Amino acid sequence: MLDIKFIKENKDLVQKNNQSRGVKVDIDQLLDVYEERNVLLKKVEEKRSLRKQESKTKPSPEIIAKMKMLGEELKTIEEELKDKEQELNLLLWQIPNINMPDVPLGGEENTKVEKTIGKIPSFDFPVQHHADLGQNLDLIDLEQGAVVSGARFWYLKNELVELQFALMQFVWSKLIKKGFKPLAVPHLVKEEAMFGTGFFPAEKNEIYNVNQEEDNLYLIGTAEVPLISFHAGQTLDLKEAKKYFAFTPAYRREAGSYGKDTKGILRGHQFDKIEMVIFCRPEESQKYHQEILSIEEEIWQELKIPYQVVNIASGDLGAPAAKKYDIEAWLPAQNTYREVTSCSNTTDFQSRRLQIKYEQDNKKELVHTLNGTGMAFGRALIAVMENYQNAKGEIEVPKVLQKYLSFKKIKKEK
Repeated sequence: MLDIKFIKENKDLVQKNNQSRGVKVDIDQLLDVYEERNVLLKKVEEKRSLRKQESKTKPSPEIIAKMKMLGEELKTIEEELKDKEQELNLLLWQIPNINMPDVPLGGEENTKVEKTIGKIPSFDFPVQHHADLGQNLDLIDLEQGAVVSGARFWYLKNELVELQFALMQFVWSKLIKKGFKPLAVPHLVKEEAMFGTGFFPAEKNEIYNVNQEEDNLYLIGTAEVPLISFHAGQTLDLKEAKKYFAFTPAYRREAGSYGKDTKGILRGHQFDKIEMVIFCRPEESQKYHQEILSIEEEIWQELKIPYQVVNIASGDLGAPAAKKYDIEAWLPAQNTYREVTSCSNTTDFQSRRLQIKYEQDNKKELVHTLNGTGMAFGRALIAVMENYQNAKGEIEVPKVLQKYLSFKKIKKEK
């Protein structure tokens, strides 16, 4: 969330930034509501001060009657203030973070490829789609997934499950060495956590809501939500940045994606993921953004899978991010690069909502927060399956993963 004072002092910048994100919020209306809220707040403060003064005097019948009337007036104005603050927040919550200067402006077509790593493999045999490899090698059961849970759910089977755990061990050990601490986090969170991390209100239609009449909890679409919320309302010691990661399922309704990527396991309602987050001082956040990206790149380089790094355009950033990089891995069956990781610098957007601060020079300031994908395992499995297939319809195991497995090749049982 942006500081209302920043919005007031930088009205034109915020309006242009909103336009670059495709966000339509009337800034003049917002500022009018802000002023109306301030007027009500002043009235409330004056009434409270007067009540405090009157309470020190001898309670004569006249003063008692006056206090009663004052209390009723105060209650009415407090209710008006509460409503006005809610109106202000509803507008503020819609305003996205401010783009960093080198963010490309526009939609998906304006995303900038920063670099391309690795040689695209050439095959002297017909390339198989991962869904066909999964069926032929008895690794994926889409049909039974649909029977049990519906469309876009599946079962992973046999060596593919082992391969996923090998990928998890590979990434897990790397992040430990990089100084990240593991957390086991809740998969269900309160609405405040979704708002605090910036996923609500914009992405509310993508999140599963459970027990609406009781707990009113939400299934996480990424471990970023409980990881960032871990320090909600706290003042941190940031002599050194705090780095965490978690392995969780991710649950997403994919409400706007029907008809897209329907074959295989590229796009589903549930997948497993390792997520990284960092809490740091503001002057360090760009450095740590590059650090997260370098870790993501290192993972894909060691897997020896071609990829490209893209600087995401403003219209696709999402509300919290000031800048975001994606890594897109080469998928031979689609003959194109597809997103497999992202990493975002959200500056103080989340920490303002969640009131996460650090102390410096006897003054409390908002921290900067960052997040990045350690690995989204479904898409990683696809990339391995398709890039490491051979002419016999088998799947070779990347060398970096072989120490975690009892096999070096996935082949059809005779």
